[in-house]
Amino acid sequence: MSEFDDSFHAVPAGLVVVTFIVAMLLDFMPFPFEAFFWLPELTALTLLYWVLQRPHAVGMGAAFAVGLLVDIGTAASLGLHALSYTVMVFFVLSHHRQIMLYGHLMQILIILAALLCNQAVLVAVRLFLNHQVITWQSFIAPFIGALLWPLLSQLMLVMINFSRSRR
Repeated sequence: MSEFDDSFHAVPAGLVVVTFIVAMLLDFMPFPFEAFFWLPELTALTLLYWVLQRPHAVGMGAAFAVGLLVDIGTAASLGLHALSYTVMVFFVLSHHRQIMLYGHLMQILIILAALLCNQAVLVAVRLFLNHQVITWQSFIAPFIGALLWPLLSQLMLVMINFSRSRR
């Protein structure tokens, strides 16, 4: 393996952890109820980014662990987000190589499908456990998240390049 290959694949584990912490803190911030349905799950988007970029480092186990942390942070039923994130990551990992070859528009559609899958699992489990009926408004956030995907990708790439330049 050449020096270029090593530097291309080397992403500090601390950077991955910091991005998850920042995403979770932003997700845990209290926002007005009217804005709640418009806010995408940044933790899910961050998880999708790292699963696509570094599947050998962030996979199903990380999705489950991050999901448990989100469950604790949001006071949700323990395992709710862990299950939904694991299903979402399984969907993405099973087609990882094809997704990475697609252009931005197709990646946006795939991220939308993954986020909708995540939301559908959350809705189904909440309906089963709490008999809580969720309105159609809860499916707005995945569309916003998918539209933010190119911006998030570029932001993460800038952060990776910045961390590499500091070495």
